[in-house]
Amino acid sequence: MMSWQRERRMTPRQYKMAVKSLGMTLAGAGRFLGTSPRTAFRYASGVATVPPSSVLLLRSMIHHGDQPVVPPIPVVED
Repeated sequence: MMSWQRERRMTPRQYKMAVKSLGMTLAGAGRFLGTSPRTAFRYASGVATVPPSSVLLLRSMIHHGDQPVVPPIPVVED
């Protein structure tokens, strides 16, 4: 098994570095991972734990050199 698949935890620092290395903002990472921007900031601050599925996705993308396709910011219409 490849080493990036073994560790399924990510520190806040590792999360921020992974997001940055993939060219995303924290808010963009939240949209990409299917969470709110607030949750993405909680991962980065250590208030919330990054789910193992998100850790594996981020590490896999970095390992394989893939670039994320971040969904646009939703438009709220009145």
